[in-house]
Amino acid sequence: MSNEFSRRNKETQNLFADPKFQRQAWQAVGRAILQNPASKPVTQSDKDGNETYSSMMEKYSFNKLARDIKEIEKEDREPTELEMIMQCQIVKARHDTSAAVFVRDTLGAKPVDESKVQAQVSNPYEEMSDEELEMLAKYREEQAKKEKNNDNVREDNAES
Repeated sequence: MSNEFSRRNKETQNLFADPKFQRQAWQAVGRAILQNPASKPVTQSDKDGNETYSSMMEKYSFNKLARDIKEIEKEDREPTELEMIMQCQIVKARHDTSAAVFVRDTLGAKPVDESKVQAQVSNPYEEMSDEELEMLAKYREEQAKKEKNNDNVREDNAES
């Protein structure tokens, strides 16, 4: 192994030891792959030679997406993988709950989980003025003295 190869290998291992970097790297790879043109659908047949529902749905989605791109973007290009995934999931969502959930969540319409509790620590002393805090401290000192005197009186009475 050359020194340069060894150094690069160790640098890569060091970078990928950080979970945050790993996540960002895999996201970048995923985004790059999803931006590539989608492969054209391949017809899949069942045991009787009939085209499967999934195959028909994929063809329909691909063709519809290609037409939409031409109409909306005035471009003649192949749909990207990401566009195909979304289009297929949207078509599938018409009759598949898990696809509908995927589309909903991807579009940012996921309902808020009501069981999540947001706790806030509130400090009642934060809003008090210095004078109020001083008065509270004096009051507590007086109460502590009174309790101490009451305890001493009880002890004296008990001894008698």
